[in-house]
Amino acid sequence: MSQEPLVVTSFDRLRFIVIDDDRAILQVVEAFLTAAAVGGVIPAISCFTALNLMADKTKKIDCIICDHSMPTMTGLALLQQIRGGKHPNIPRNLPFIMLTSSGQEEVVRAAVALDVHGYVRKPVSKDVLVKAIHRAFNRQLNLKNPADYLSYPLPAEP
Repeated sequence: MSQEPLVVTSFDRLRFIVIDDDRAILQVVEAFLTAAAVGGVIPAISCFTALNLMADKTKKIDCIICDHSMPTMTGLALLQQIRGGKHPNIPRNLPFIMLTSSGQEEVVRAAVALDVHGYVRKPVSKDVLVKAIHRAFNRQLNLKNPADYLSYPLPAEP
């Protein structure tokens, strides 16, 4: 990451969707975001639940915070689908922060290849999360061709 000064992002109008199959983590992250005075938080216990919520055009989402290790669909698989344009209602460049306990090299490498905006290791603190959000909104993506994202081989789940 570059050491350029961050432009502080005003959170009061931003709506976040937080995806984690661990309800305790959902509550902690939601509490951190509420304490940071965000405009809204939508919790989801799976990527499929999140996709259904984001398909609703009336629910504006400004940033996704997503766990990687989840059953059925991983956070990397969700990121790959979004960057690959599989969901027309979700902007391909939507800020995406991976929140995970995994520091495995292949997971980190895949997240970077799929243009993740931030990668935060659990256990997360409010300060680390807020800094990751500021960095995410300061990062400009040069999106690749959707097929490049969709053809990237995702690491196998342990």
